[in-house]
Amino acid sequence: MKKLVIVSIATMALAMMMFLFVELYVPVSYNADEVEVQIPKGCSLRHAIDIFKEKGILRGLSIVFYVAKYKAIDRDLKPGFYVFHTGSTPLSVLAILIKGDTVKVKLMIIPGETVKDVAAKFPILNGSAPDEFLHLASDKDFLNSIDIRASSAEGYLYPETYIFDKGVTPKEGITLMAHLLRKNYPPDFRDRLSTIGLTEHQLLTLASIVEKEAKADTDRPLIAAVYLNRLRIGMPLQADPTCIYGVKDFKYGISAGDLHNDTPYNTYQHSGLPPGPIASPSLKSITAALHPADVPYLYFVSKKDGTHFFSETYTQHKEAIGRYTGKSSAMKPPASHSTPATPKKAKPKQKPNSHKHKKRR
Repeated sequence: MKKLVIVSIATMALAMMMFLFVELYVPVSYNADEVEVQIPKGCSLRHAIDIFKEKGILRGLSIVFYVAKYKAIDRDLKPGFYVFHTGSTPLSVLAILIKGDTVKVKLMIIPGETVKDVAAKFPILNGSAPDEFLHLASDKDFLNSIDIRASSAEGYLYPETYIFDKGVTPKEGITLMAHLLRKNYPPDFRDRLSTIGLTEHQLLTLASIVEKEAKADTDRPLIAAVYLNRLRIGMPLQADPTCIYGVKDFKYGISAGDLHNDTPYNTYQHSGLPPGPIASPSLKSITAALHPADVPYLYFVSKKDGTHFFSETYTQHKEAIGRYTGKSSAMKPPASHSTPATPKKAKPKQKPNSHKHKKRR
């Protein structure tokens, strides 16, 4: 009798071991090479196991559920998209859940891109329409909630290569991008704003113009200086990229007719800085706007090699146009201007009237 009891116990133990082995180590074959599963936010462990069972990833609730409970996954189940390959064992599925190894998607924001450009890329992350991103990027209540006191998130989307969890929402994306922008500001950001007399929004606006104008890093602080010098004496910025913002894509270039576009951003038609940034500025352009070169320049013209020639006077500028473009300037000599808007520094020797400060290719 004693021997029979021992045999029975041994048999039960063996059966239990075989059950555990099958439940945890025997691979499951799927109907496809891989299966992608979404675990929604707020999903319970039991619901997640049910989803896996429905997708054919797990055979049933059984031991996997209890092991997961033991590992406390139910208290920290990461939502998102998971990919499982056919032949995966239940234990490997469990390991992926424990790690929270969700599907990642890369999103690259290049300096000089606009909110519209980013919106066109965002659907790869969650399948949403670009309009959803654009709508949120101009939602005043949402922008206020992330401390953007502007009508748009333009200029606040930090250029970076992001690795997002698939399924990230536009709200989460914009929030992170704006947070990273401020996190990467130079340490003296606030002090320099006070020194040059600009708000954060105005600084980003200036930096975005520098971003669209400059190709060579050495030109950035010089271009920033030109525009700040113009602002100080009340001279129109006449920044070419502002003429087409909101009108057409920057990749199509700027024509002479674009200088007459009637938009609030066109600094040929309106004095001072435009209402807001025209693109996402790089950290280099932000730094250049914070630390402009100490130069008296008011003009610059392309040298056709990716750099610019800078001039202090209108006469010098006309000569540079002839030298680098092979054309003579038809612009009339500028007249005097009124008192500078921000008389913190000495005025430049010559106070020219509004005219195009450089010539496009």
